[in-house]
Amino acid sequence: MPHCLISNVEINRNLKTNFGKVSELYDKARIGYPEELIGDALKFSKIDKKARILDVGCGSGQLIESLFRKGFYIVGLDISQDLVEIAKKKYSESPNVELVVGSFEDFETPKENFDAIFSGIAWHWVKPERRYEKAYEILKKNGALALVWYFQESNKSNFLGEIGKILDKYGGKNAGPAGQRMKDYADFVHKELSENRFFNSVQRKEYSEELEFSKNRYVELVLTYGWVQSLSEKDRDNLIKDLQEVSGKYTEPLIIPYKYVLILARKKVENTGS
Repeated sequence: MPHCLISNVEINRNLKTNFGKVSELYDKARIGYPEELIGDALKFSKIDKKARILDVGCGSGQLIESLFRKGFYIVGLDISQDLVEIAKKKYSESPNVELVVGSFEDFETPKENFDAIFSGIAWHWVKPERRYEKAYEILKKNGALALVWYFQESNKSNFLGEIGKILDKYGGKNAGPAGQRMKDYADFVHKELSENRFFNSVQRKEYSEELEFSKNRYVELVLTYGWVQSLSEKDRDNLIKDLQEVSGKYTEPLIIPYKYVLILARKKVENTGS
């Protein structure tokens, strides 16, 4: 089913196919991940330089970039051919990065093939029916799951407060980067994993960071969201006009406060008995 209710947030999984429509813009506007977050995820994972990591929903390589610099072997998986092609250009000369077009649900790989599974702001697109069971199957013994979401803290910025009202108007409550949907996804997955029979040692960590944006880049960021691409051309044009009108009242650079949520879990060790 394309629609799924997570916590109090409905996910339209058809929207996950929209990112490829704006692949160049996506690569230009989307943000990366704090080094502290990456470091904590790797420390929890207890992996060495020979580790194999699967990046689910890799997009054009935002999370891969952080892991690539550490020397791991990374398999990036995304349903968008266009985004994967951009990532391939970035890592064409690296033998340690493999990029695959496809969904996690349909991804074929041997059992116990990965030391860790990472996913940056994408795990909620994976169908919930079997995602943890499959993750369990393809992770090695004591393998780790590291899932990340981020959102802009609208309560800390007058600019984001105004932007949030515009996004709510076009995309529904808490839509877009200034909304709280991503926090709701992270909170639900944390609860889901805590009650899951395949994983334990569940942790939740938060990180804060302020990033600088030009007015144009901020509008471009909003345009990369799936629900924005599903709007009619008229509504999308009106959204851009409203965003530009608000941003025109502020000086550059725009200081955008971000909150990152990292959910960690470890594959349960089977109890084989005596």
